[in-house]
Amino acid sequence: MEQRWREYQKRFTWHRKIPRKTPFILVLAAVIISLAAGSPFLDTFDLSQKIRYTIEENGLRLSFDEESARIESETPILFKEKMEDKFVSNFENGLSVTYTIDPLLQEKMTDFFAKYKVPYGAFVAISPKTGKVLAMVEHSEKGSGDQHLALRATYPAASLFKLITAAAAIENGKVEPETVIRFNGGLYTLTPRNWVDNPKRDKNKITLADAMGKSCNVAFAKVALKWLGAGDILHYAENFGFNKALDFDLPVQMSQASIEDTEESIAKTAAGFGNVTLSPLHGALIASVIGNDGKMIAPRIIEKISLNGRELYNFKIKELDTCISTETAGKLKYMMTKTIESGTSRHTFYTRKGRAYLKDITIGGKTGTLEGDNPPGDYSWFIGMAPLEDPEIAVAALVINQPAWQIKASVAAREALLTYFKSNRPKTASVQ
Repeated sequence: MEQRWREYQKRFTWHRKIPRKTPFILVLAAVIISLAAGSPFLDTFDLSQKIRYTIEENGLRLSFDEESARIESETPILFKEKMEDKFVSNFENGLSVTYTIDPLLQEKMTDFFAKYKVPYGAFVAISPKTGKVLAMVEHSEKGSGDQHLALRATYPAASLFKLITAAAAIENGKVEPETVIRFNGGLYTLTPRNWVDNPKRDKNKITLADAMGKSCNVAFAKVALKWLGAGDILHYAENFGFNKALDFDLPVQMSQASIEDTEESIAKTAAGFGNVTLSPLHGALIASVIGNDGKMIAPRIIEKISLNGRELYNFKIKELDTCISTETAGKLKYMMTKTIESGTSRHTFYTRKGRAYLKDITIGGKTGTLEGDNPPGDYSWFIGMAPLEDPEIAVAALVINQPAWQIKASVAAREALLTYFKSNRPKTASVQ
């Protein structure tokens, strides 16, 4: 037995904090190790100190204890090996990791990006109530040099940030979805001439809800300049997880937001043209927060870890923060329906004859479009959730086109929702 333990120790390490007064505990531990019945995990070790295990094998580094798990990989996890209709990673000596991923959704989106040969694409889906990651897909026609596209935060958040601006203004009691914003110029013009109030020129008007749906830049610039300051916007950005490390099983790059206390910086940041970056995982998490009544649940991709069938770690729901009130979340969801029904994604979610691709399933969404340089290209974002009355899935899709557009992110999101609801269809809904 001792020989088996020594052989296993060569690639498996465990760590625990040792109290100062522990000669007796150390002796006891040595005795238990010598008596453990063939288990490299010391399953009879019942001391009060936590033991955290670390194993490295086939390019994966897994670290876990009873309460948390973390996995690292130089290259993205491929999600190829299955067991009982779940993706798994199997290690030697009977250790296995089971993932939360929905195989059907994961495979569909992998094939979707490959079909359209997008230069860069990433897709993440999360269960808003549990935090389980249902899909995490990335694709690049540029080769294998770009890795972990779904976890990078080098992408401009673009107009997705309008959700943060709206949340801040609603939470502060300054606006409602039906608040009317008066402006001059086009929906997408953004200059000092049109973001400064001028009753003589401001002949056009739009409600805040319609401004969200149509992604009207000047409306959000005006909201921020009239009712918010740089500190308010940054506060709510950080409430939603910007400038913070995300609690996730895999290493994820921090989404960043900064804003100067100047008219130009406030106007541009509020409209989605500020110094703000976002990862696709974080994008899905923002949609998940709105879908889950303002509560952020820690995203998780590891469902359980087992040794020869015995569970050593099991997923638990972990609530992190209340980012916004339930009332504000409900108003944001309503505003996001405008994107689908009459805004920037209407032609994606409805046929030319006006039929919804997902009949009787109410969807909320927000698009974003902007040029970026890491990697260079035209960025197309979509985040959203469905069904809106009781969201089961929150999604984030990112497509980076260069030089010609291959596909919009909203199309990727639509295909994902179609796939999900064909196999998880609400009783009252139908999918074309």
